[in-house]
Amino acid sequence: MKTHLSGASRRIPRARRGVALLTALMTIAVLVSLTAVVGRAARNSANLTANTRATLVARAMAESAVLAARVAIETRLGAPLPGAPQPGAAPADTSALDTVYDALFDPALRTPFVTDSVGDGAFAATLVNVSARLDVNNAGVEGLTTLFRTVAPRDEAARIAARLDAYVRGTDTPAAARDSLVRRDSLFAALLGQSATPRAMRPFDSLDEVEALVGADAPWIGAVAEALTVDGDGRIDRRRASPAVRAAASGSLVDRPTRVLIVARGWQRGSAVTQEIQAVYAIQDRELRLVRWREQSR
Repeated sequence: MKTHLSGASRRIPRARRGVALLTALMTIAVLVSLTAVVGRAARNSANLTANTRATLVARAMAESAVLAARVAIETRLGAPLPGAPQPGAAPADTSALDTVYDALFDPALRTPFVTDSVGDGAFAATLVNVSARLDVNNAGVEGLTTLFRTVAPRDEAARIAARLDAYVRGTDTPAAARDSLVRRDSLFAALLGQSATPRAMRPFDSLDEVEALVGADAPWIGAVAEALTVDGDGRIDRRRASPAVRAAASGSLVDRPTRVLIVARGWQRGSAVTQEIQAVYAIQDRELRLVRWREQSR
């Protein structure tokens, strides 16, 4: 016996077709979302890799700038000079050595001391004669006031100078903590057979710290920034320091620089990442000895 199915019974119910369509749309939406997430993750990973590489290249270039500047300085200081009895010996004509220093720290030179590139990396370095600046950490109230008075009223200059000196000497810290450090210094000095000297309790590590402490109350501090340092050794280069620095100097005056600051910057071409290294060297005869090393990304 034949069974005849009606047309209505052969058709798929509308409810089932609606569910299938909804399922398909949801599947497509999920796939699109997953594709977007995967694509975004891939782009982020690529950007992270590129930034990491740019940072590594920038730092390598900055270190190369420090090394290149140091080699260039030592080469110039170690080159045979007129009047020297033999190559590498101390020059008899001191004016020839002064000429070398004058060329190294010529204030009219605003171009980098050294600059070069390696692959897609590049670097540049400039020099700062630290000995021609007033050291915030050992200038004292009187020295800082004398310098600040060149750009600020006397009372305001004295107030800011006292604030900086109090920070450095630790007189704004609890007496117990300060006295313990003084006693320790006195003990060490006694064991070494020396007299205890005043110490900088909290020396500034950078001029950025100086500005952060007093910048809001002394907007003029930037006007004397090029006359200040935190890397000095208490000696002032009288031949190259400005009259304002010489007038404010409380340390000994010398005829040649005793410290140099190399400000080195490195970067990768096409990237905004820049690495800066500030390396402070003590000048000993014709060689440089590392004293301080600071790094920051810009």
